[in-house]
Amino acid sequence: MEYPVALAVEDFVPVILGTLGFALLGKAAPNEPAQRAGLAGALMIGAGGIAKCAWKLGYASGAGDWKLLEQSLFPLMAAGATLLAWSLAVTVRHGKRTRFWPFGLAFGLCAAGAILSGSLNPLFVAATLGVTAISVLGAVLAARHRRWWAVSLFALGLVLVMGLVPLRQSPSHDSLAFQWLEQSINTAAQACLLVAAWLTTRPSLVGAPR
Repeated sequence: MEYPVALAVEDFVPVILGTLGFALLGKAAPNEPAQRAGLAGALMIGAGGIAKCAWKLGYASGAGDWKLLEQSLFPLMAAGATLLAWSLAVTVRHGKRTRFWPFGLAFGLCAAGAILSGSLNPLFVAATLGVTAISVLGAVLAARHRRWWAVSLFALGLVLVMGLVPLRQSPSHDSLAFQWLEQSINTAAQACLLVAAWLTTRPSLVGAPR
C-alpha cells in the first residue's frame, strides 16, 4: 500500500511515548546492573521502533525502500524486551539475585529459530511475549505500591495492543483508514504505558516502605 507522509511521521509518536515509558521502568531498578540493563533494553526497543519508522518515512516520501531498517524492528525489540524484563524482575524481587540465563536462553532460542527458519516470526513472538511480560511486571510493581490507576493503565495498554492483532488480520488491513486506526490505537496504548510507568516510578513511591 501507499503510505502518506503524515501517517509515517505520526508513527514516531507511539515509539517515543513507549521508549520513555520503558526507560522510566528500567531506571526504577534497585541496583546499577539492573538499571543499566533496563535502560539499554528501553533504548534497543526504541531503536527498533525508530528504524521501522525511518523505513516507513523513506518509503512514503519516495526516498527509498530500506528493507534493513524495516527488518531490524523485531530483533531489536526482542533483545531489548529481554533486558528490560529481567531488569523489572529484579525490581519486583526487591533487588534479590535474579538469574539472567532463563531470559537470555529464551531469546537465544528464538534467535536461533529465526536463523534456521529464515524468518523473523520467532523474534516477533519473542518481542511480543517480552513486551507483554514488561506490562505484567509493571502492573505487579504498581499494585505493590497500591497505585491502582497505574495497574489499570498497564492493563488497558496491553488490551489495546492485543486488539491490534485481529485488525491486522482484517481484509481491509491495507486500507488507509485501517492504517490510521491501527496507529491511533497504538499511540493510545503507548500513552497508557508512559503514564502508568510515571505513576509507578514516581520518587515518592520507589524505595517506599513495603
